[in-house]
Parts: sequence; C-alpha cells; structure tokens
Amino acid sequence: MPKSRRSAHRSERFDEMALPEELIGALDAQGFSRAFEIQHAILPDALAGRDVLARAETGSGKTLAFTLAMTARFRGRGTHRRRPLGVVLVPTRELAVQVVDTIHPFARAVNITAQLVAGGMNIDKQAEALVRGVEIIVATPGRLIDLAERGALLLDAVETTVIDEADHMADLGFLPQVRDILAAIPMGTQKMLFSATLDGQVEDIVDTFLVDPITHETTPVAAAVATMDHHVLAIEPSAKREVTAHLGAREGRTLMFTRTQLGAERVAQELVEVGVAAAALHGNKQQGLRTNVLAGFRQGGFPVLVATDVAARGLHIDDVTMVVHVDPADDAKEYVHRSGRTARAGASGTVVTLALPHQVRSTRSVLEGAHVEGEWAEAPHAGAPAIEELGGRRPAGEPADDPTLVKYKGAPRKLDLSRRKGASERIAAERRTNEERRASWEQQDPAPRRGGKSSGGKSRGSRGAASGRGGATGRGGARQGSQRRRGGR
Repeated sequence: MPKSRRSAHRSERFDEMALPEELIGALDAQGFSRAFEIQHAILPDALAGRDVLARAETGSGKTLAFTLAMTARFRGRGTHRRRPLGVVLVPTRELAVQVVDTIHPFARAVNITAQLVAGGMNIDKQAEALVRGVEIIVATPGRLIDLAERGALLLDAVETTVIDEADHMADLGFLPQVRDILAAIPMGTQKMLFSATLDGQVEDIVDTFLVDPITHETTPVAAAVATMDHHVLAIEPSAKREVTAHLGAREGRTLMFTRTQLGAERVAQELVEVGVAAAALHGNKQQGLRTNVLAGFRQGGFPVLVATDVAARGLHIDDVTMVVHVDPADDAKEYVHRSGRTARAGASGTVVTLALPHQVRSTRSVLEGAHVEGEWAEAPHAGAPAIEELGGRRPAGEPADDPTLVKYKGAPRKLDLSRRKGASERIAAERRTNEERRASWEQQDPAPRRGGKSSGGKSRGSRGAASGRGGATGRGGARQGSQRRRGGR
C-alpha cells in the first residue's frame, strides 16, 4: 500500500516554498499568496519528483498544484521536437481547455510552452505544434493516441505524467487508453494521480504504474457540499418552466443542470425567449461552439449556463453563486459534483433542486446519500415565497439577445455563427404544448404494472420518448422533432 500522509490543514505562503522567483511573480500577478490545503500538501513531494497519489475534491486547487510542480521542474529546459517533458491526461475537452489555460501564464514565466491536445479540434495544427516542440501537453487520451500513431508525438522523453480526475476517466471508460499511454512512458519517471475515489480500475493503475507513491488526502469530496445552502423546491409539472425562469432571472451567475442534451437546449432557449440570456453546454455541441459558450459565461457575457453532466466534473468557473438541478441528480455522487460548481475555494453558494411529485422520494434519498440536510419548500407557482427568498424574480418577458450568436474572446478564430438562427417563437410554442401534454401524463400516471407497463399499455419510457419528439401531429410534429434532434447533436 502507498505511504499515506494527511494534510496538516494549514496554509503556507508561496514565497516560503521552494519555487522559482518567476513563478512567485506569476502567482502575485494573479492574486495568489497562500497555498490551499492540497497545494501545501503535495508540492514538496511533487517538486522532489516523487510519485504522488492525491485524493481531494474538485475546486480544491489541485490543478495549480501540479502546474507549479511541472513548470518549476521544467524551468529553463530546452524544447525537443515531438518529445514533451510533461503530459497531463484529462477526461474531457472542456477540462483540457481549462487546465491548459491555468498552465499558460506559469509556463510563460519560466520560458516554456504548453499545448492543448484534444479531440474535436484541428488535429493537423496540434501535430504541427508538437513537431515544433513543446514542454507540456494537456491531452484527452484518444487524441494523444491518435497523434502518437501519426508519428507526431513520442513519449520516451516524458519525465512527469499527471492523470487528473482518474475516477471520471473510469466512469467514461477511458482507463484502458490511459494504461496504453502509461505503458509507453518510461517506468520510474514521476507519476501524479488525482482522484476523488480510489477503487477498482483506478487502484489497478496505481498498483501497476506508480512507484512507492505517497498519498495525500484532504477534505473528502462529500464534505464539500456542507459549505453550501441546499434547498429543494417541490413543484408541479405545470410550474416548472416558470420556476426555472424566475431562478434564472436572479442576480448573479447561475449554472443549471439537465439530464439530457435536448433538455439543456430547450431550457436555454426557453430562458432566452422570456428575457434571460442563457446558453446550453453538452457533449454533442460542436467543439468550437462549446469553447465559445464557456468563454462567454466565464467572461460574464451572459448570466445562465444550462449544462448536462459534461460540465459537472472538474470545470472551474468563478463566481457561480447558484447551482440549479432542473432535473434532479440520479445519485449522491452526481449531486456532489454538480453542486461543487458553486462554493468553490471557500466561497459561499446555494444549491436548488426542482423536484416533481414523482421525484420527491428519490431526491430525499440522494440528499441523504450526500449527507445533506436540505431545506424543503412547496413552490406551486413561480411567485411562491420560497422562490423570492432565493432571489428569484420575474423575467423581462421580452426575448433576450441569444448569447450563442455572439463570438467571445477566446473562441476559435474561424468560428462561424452566421448559420445560427437563435431562439424560435414557433418552436417555443410547440415546446410549451409538449410540456403541458407531458405534465398531464405525469399527473395521471398510476403505479406501473408488472413488466414496467402502465395503464394504456405503454411504458413510461415510451411515453417520455413520445413527448421528447414533440406532440404536434402531422408534418409539423415530425418537423419539430427532427429539429430538436439536430439541436441536440
């Protein structure tokens, strides 16, 4: 078993650590003077080249921890064509973008370069950058393997490898690719693995590739939710759209979560149509559009981001003061990581779950599993006192400018927004009709019979699928359904 060392839970000034003056200057420029718990815990071992296994919640500052360690170790080193010195493996493109953005200012401070290597982007440009030579690459596993097979990337000079969000890698089925990558990197070189949990395939990775790692543990993931205010609004299906709009119209930056990609698009467009600037983020949105949406939200270009769980793990967005589970989380782990997008790095935040009548029991179970005592309230309509207490207010009512039609700083240069049409009143009206139909089904839904069948001979799943395709009959319904499917992709 790895040697274990628990953090002493104290802060230390960066200028008292063994960091180069250039990095201290870069930290000062960003307003960082004291290390967070995880940074104080792992930096001495990481700087010494030890293998590190760290268990810490998202938002704890681990990205900065391994960034400082790698840039300090590679300071002043020469660039080798196709042969990076450091590799950071992450599960998603969004997290890769975030990590490389964190690394850039510190890399520049010590005169080295970092390169993003992720799917959904121009592989030829990534290959060209690697051929010229970079010291650190931040990569998703699949794209890294693609570039290695092309001959644009060699791993024989790698000195430090970071596996970030290893448990999420396992959830997405990426660990076999991670194993292939680690097998191509020389044994005995530094490995740092960060994971919220350590079991199953993650433990196999540790046992196989890390050499005498030292384990650091900080606050458990589930404990992070204790610093937030948790609320559950028991609502009726007919009130859900208006309640969501009132919460979206509050002051401050809000992140909303839906279960499906189509749901994210629908909620975002409904918000735009009633005067709340909002955009959707999900896995089937074109990468350039996803990058643009994240850039706009981070810069304060619009106040509401509606996302599927692709945004729930690892992403750090400053000043998110409220997380709204428009569709309740399926389990405690999902609840914790969604909720963890607010109250980051010691800040305060509010988490709100919208629970329909048939979701109340499962929501109670999820909150119990997350060790959360939420404040429950009835919200039969959007003007209910509980919503006002959360800062909810009536939206303007007139359509807002659609944020997805704006190009933000940091978006790809060749991003083409000219073909996008923004919000559609006709589609919005059809969505409202479908919501009313779905609400009537849910209100009339009896207990399912044996075999998952309910009255009428149809399963709940088949009814849900029908409502998702649009309720309008004839060609209009089919046309609206096909448009929604295209939007989801």
